[in-house]
Amino acid sequence: MRSFAVATLVALLASPALAQNPNSPAAGPGMGQRRFPPPPDHWMTIDSLSQTIGLTPEQRTKITPAYTALNGVMKDAAARRQAIRQQMQASGFTPGQEPTPAQRAKFDSVRTEMQGFQAEADQWYAAIRNNLTPDQQTKIDALSKPMVFRPMGGGPRQ
Repeated sequence: MRSFAVATLVALLASPALAQNPNSPAAGPGMGQRRFPPPPDHWMTIDSLSQTIGLTPEQRTKITPAYTALNGVMKDAAARRQAIRQQMQASGFTPGQEPTPAQRAKFDSVRTEMQGFQAEADQWYAAIRNNLTPDQQTKIDALSKPMVFRPMGGGPRQ
């Protein structure tokens, strides 16, 4: 369980810092760790969504508040990830190093916080989807779902 929390937070915090510094030794090939960019601070534009799934003007008007709220959650989560990353870097945490008990507690807290952001984003996504026709639902299901953080592994480990 602890290694899951550590891996999740390291992926959340370390990859953007390494992406900014391509000369970092940890960013080199053969290190055995996958590096992913952070999730974006938005899902897609309302115009792209409208065009991709064929929204009517009435549907677009109806889903716009949920769409706006969803992107607000994604922006808030991105800002929070950045703040957490800065706090962790300032605290002396080094990715790949065994965290202290206090850092582990922080990782657990951050993971819970990010899961909350994801749950809220999922609710707004469902509100959008529920206002679509079955054909449009099939089209939206084929798109990437909004993601505010990347959970690591297949679930909690004991």
